[in-house]
Amino acid sequence: MKNIKLIFTSMLFLLLAFSCDDDGGTSKIGAVEGATPNLIKIATADQGINIIALQGGGDVNLGLTLTVATGDVTSMDVVGYFTKSGVVSKATLQANVTTFPATLKYTKADLVKAFPTFASFGLTDKLVITADLKLKDGSVLKMFTDNGQPLYGADVANSTVWKVQQTYTALCPLNDASLFNGNYKVTADTWQDYSIGDIVPVVYNAANGKYVFRILNTANPYLINGSTSYIIGTINPATNAVTVTSNEQWNYGPGQVYTVTGTGNVSSCTGDINLKISFSGSSDYTFNLVKAP
Repeated sequence: MKNIKLIFTSMLFLLLAFSCDDDGGTSKIGAVEGATPNLIKIATADQGINIIALQGGGDVNLGLTLTVATGDVTSMDVVGYFTKSGVVSKATLQANVTTFPATLKYTKADLVKAFPTFASFGLTDKLVITADLKLKDGSVLKMFTDNGQPLYGADVANSTVWKVQQTYTALCPLNDASLFNGNYKVTADTWQDYSIGDIVPVVYNAANGKYVFRILNTANPYLINGSTSYIIGTINPATNAVTVTSNEQWNYGPGQVYTVTGTGNVSSCTGDINLKISFSGSSDYTFNLVKAP
């Protein structure tokens, strides 16, 4: 943990070097520009991939709204990155979108056409939808490399203003939050209370609420009230979205007492927990957990 936790993250334009084609068809490095797309899942569309329905012959109904967040953008190609058993494939889902906001809709047939193995979507598979941007000078700006690695920094990734990508993971029927119980391993903590690999206890008790779990702070080495404070995660079973609160303020010492809130999502198939946490309104810090072996 840092002595001063309030780190103010700048919300600058995405600055990336990009390539473009000249009249001779050769590639060259263009100027550095800033532009970002904004993709938002439509609330009434599928928020993940219902693998039981999919494997039973059911359809998929993905819906997003695409807008220009920043930059002089003339068109976008909507692209998908499908990770199947750890192998990433890229495909264009919709080319040359020029009118914004744009409503994007994709069915099982659309996704199987782009990714032939999509119909066998597994527990650990995922689909990322983003956009490649064409700027007014003809240059192309990409959010990801062809093998699915982000080309943007933490400011863009953690933005509360826009989302440059949306991720779809496996959904399984969620009857309660009992899956979210036991020891969990930290895979990301940008607030830096924990190191990667640290073990954190998660507790489900039906008496607290059918879709409620608690992340205890008993393993947090910096909190004065670690033995009594905890995160309360409340799951929306229709979307797997999580609302984050805490039972009391987190006390790190004089002048460092924070109200904890946030949002996130869970995997109803694997039990993964992915949160964005605010400390008295200070930014959104990533806190991701997976079940410990």
